[in-house]
Amino acid sequence: MNVRVNADPKQRTNRAPRQALGARLESTRQQLGSCGAVMAGLVEPQSKPLVIDALGKIARISFRVAVVGQIKSGKSTFINAFVRHPRLLPTAVTPWTTAVTNLHFAQTPPSEGPVRFSFMNTNEWGEIANGAGRFRELTERLIPGFEPKILQSETYALAERARQKLGPEFEQLIGRAHVFNGLYPGLLEQYICSGEFGENAATGRYSDITRTADLYLPGGPFDFPTTVIDTPGINDPSLVRDEITRRSLGAADAYIIVLTARQPLSAQDVALLRFMRGLNKDRVIVLLNRIDELSDVANELPQVLRFVRDRLNQEFPGTDIPVVHGSAWWAMQALAFEPMAVAKTLKRPSAAHLFRSGLLQPGDVDPKSLTHPETRARVSHALHAMSGMPALYEAFEFITGISSPAFSLSLVARGFADMSRACERAAEAELRLLLADRARRQTAATAPGAAHDGNAIHAHERELLITVSTNIDASAKAIGELFARVIAEEQMRLRAVLLRLVESHAARERKVVTDSLARGASTTTWTHEGFDLRRALADSFRTGFQESSERLLAFHARLIPELFKLLQTVVPAPELPIPKNQNTSIPIPASIPISRMLILDLDRSRWQAFWNRSASADQAGAKIEALIKAEFSQVADELAESAGRTFHDFATTTVGWALGACRNIQQALQRRLDRLLQEDGLNAGFDERIATQAQRLKDTEALTQHLEYLARDIEQIFKPGVQQQ
Repeated sequence: MNVRVNADPKQRTNRAPRQALGARLESTRQQLGSCGAVMAGLVEPQSKPLVIDALGKIARISFRVAVVGQIKSGKSTFINAFVRHPRLLPTAVTPWTTAVTNLHFAQTPPSEGPVRFSFMNTNEWGEIANGAGRFRELTERLIPGFEPKILQSETYALAERARQKLGPEFEQLIGRAHVFNGLYPGLLEQYICSGEFGENAATGRYSDITRTADLYLPGGPFDFPTTVIDTPGINDPSLVRDEITRRSLGAADAYIIVLTARQPLSAQDVALLRFMRGLNKDRVIVLLNRIDELSDVANELPQVLRFVRDRLNQEFPGTDIPVVHGSAWWAMQALAFEPMAVAKTLKRPSAAHLFRSGLLQPGDVDPKSLTHPETRARVSHALHAMSGMPALYEAFEFITGISSPAFSLSLVARGFADMSRACERAAEAELRLLLADRARRQTAATAPGAAHDGNAIHAHERELLITVSTNIDASAKAIGELFARVIAEEQMRLRAVLLRLVESHAARERKVVTDSLARGASTTTWTHEGFDLRRALADSFRTGFQESSERLLAFHARLIPELFKLLQTVVPAPELPIPKNQNTSIPIPASIPISRMLILDLDRSRWQAFWNRSASADQAGAKIEALIKAEFSQVADELAESAGRTFHDFATTTVGWALGACRNIQQALQRRLDRLLQEDGLNAGFDERIATQAQRLKDTEALTQHLEYLARDIEQIFKPGVQQQ
């Protein structure tokens, strides 16, 4: 997306240009809502719930982007600049954020209030302490009292600290929430900030028990409903916050990874790379932030960018993750424009980068000049333009087009178009029935037997429709069962592929450990970060999912038309609105289980207890093999299950629309035939009914034409074929 720059400085304002994100998606969403409301009045009563349900989904759909970053990467400052609320999230102290904070834009707030802080309940404490059941009996038997106890003790210590901080209020708040009508100074600090780093006693008062913060906010650069998810720093030493962050990523549609230009993707930053391993790389943007802190941007920045891109290529070969560089601080100053802070910014060594851009003049460094509107406007524009925000907005806009919300809108658009075409064909068939019946009734005036023959024909057609309806129901059930079987087969196949990878890797590690110990190597030197296995699982999951997706789409293309062929006895074949799948693939779900912290991720010092219990090289190797299988087998299970859920949702949606369109035609014809059979003689107003039906046909034709345009338009936005491998 291009940034509009006014050529005349006198026409500039001190506000950075607003970029509407998701405008095209929002336009499509609004038009689908309007068309769906019209369609709800055209479809048969039995089909109306399907349309109403789709309208509800359209109204609720939103784009969710998770911001993940290292501690001290400037993540909160970036979010404030990104959402155009300069003083929203606290930024004065780090480490800071302790809870997941959801910032909702272009969305209607709940009736109880736009600010809600939800607290942990007893079950959630237990899930975090026990790793949601991932530490199974085998793992605990292999290393008794090991890593599960570490996470448990951390969780219980956190709960006990909250109990001491809150006193009797602790028991009253567990599982509940605080709701406010708006934000006031110091409110967020009480709920989402770590009290151990603040001098104010109110800071962090509720942070230890806060699960999520939900803020519904006006403004922002978003036209399409968007939720920005702020997560705790991923290199926080707290395992509890690590688990909270990981859980928050599963619901996101895209991810912005915030790095600091001073230490990006360092060799020690294992946690960040582990998190990135579980994300869809085609929906990731990397922001290299805080270039304003570099002493010599011209020389240092190219080196840092080269290092980041090389590291990304090394860790994620074959991907093309966009890397944007800039300064959230500059973007913040462009929005807030505090003259004293801007003056200091322009005196820092990194300001040379701003002046080299040609957007500033030498006299702009004079604090007095910043009081002039023209200078303020020019400096504000320069800070925004060089902050990296325009490039990030452009990358963000692209990602929204290949996201799950775009895919969902494309399915609804195609479903609406198919249903509208079904209404059109039904209206056309009804009009033919009315015209034929009028001709028959006119003939009956001179040949009485013709009316009896016509009624017999209608009765036969009605019985035929009843038979067709029964066949449609039976076929729909059979198709649903076939889809379920195919999905189950694909899920099992994918799971088997992933488990073979785990078993092969575990066997190799067993051999490494056994051989090392047999040669007398130190037993404390073996470490297992699982990067190779995680990479192999991620690659295999993507490849396997795409293969399964292609089979499911081919299956869909063969079976769905069979439903419509059942109507050929009452509707001519060329008129059948047989839907055609327009999408080349189904969006791949994020492989979040891959990013989970496992026993195998812990530092080597914590393995000492394990090695002390190993009696021999063979026994140690066998335990290592069993341990890898125990930990990563559940990862494979969860990946296969996520694929199965995605396929099930696709099948349910597409089969539901095909069946609904088919039944709409059948029900419309049956209703018309029933009415004709109940009428005797040549009714007055017959011509008026024909005219009404003809107008109905025109209305459905116009609706179908518009929905077909929308379906093609959204399919141009959603282009799964451009996703990186």
